[in-house]
Amino acid sequence: MKRISLVILFIFSCFFSSAQSKGKCSILVDKGSFTLFLLSEKGDSLMRFPVAIGENPGQKTKQGDCKTPEGVFTVTWVQNTKGIKYDYHDGNGKVDAYGPFFIHFNTPVSKTIGIHGTCKERVDRIGTRDSKGCIRLLNEDLLKLLPYVYKGMKIKIIPGPEDILADKGK
Repeated sequence: MKRISLVILFIFSCFFSSAQSKGKCSILVDKGSFTLFLLSEKGDSLMRFPVAIGENPGQKTKQGDCKTPEGVFTVTWVQNTKGIKYDYHDGNGKVDAYGPFFIHFNTPVSKTIGIHGTCKERVDRIGTRDSKGCIRLLNEDLLKLLPYVYKGMKIKIIPGPEDILADKGK
């Protein structure tokens, strides 16, 4: 009986400690490698996923410039996007463009930027510059990331070489 109690205590402590550390994770998006990293409190990579980013390189400076912002931001809320449609004007009509969820964060330029899933018509564009500025994941990757996301979570987005060149050319 004592042995079973110790095993239960061990399992509980492992679960409890991982649940506690979950709230201290952060997200890093490297635009140069088209990769999103879930980082532990110590900065270790816990998960990594390929992403699509804004179709234009460089720092987001205005609404509609199709650039992914760079800097440090904070998650403001997570939205269930079931039934929200968008028309990419690619002949497919309105599609479930955002996948199952949209992780919102505010930037000085836009309050409609976030991390979200994708529609089946855009799955092959993960790993490219294809979004209007958001960070787009495969839906299954978004669902793996979502349990770690919380209001107030930090998101850091760093430029790649193409972004740095675009910003120097201004």
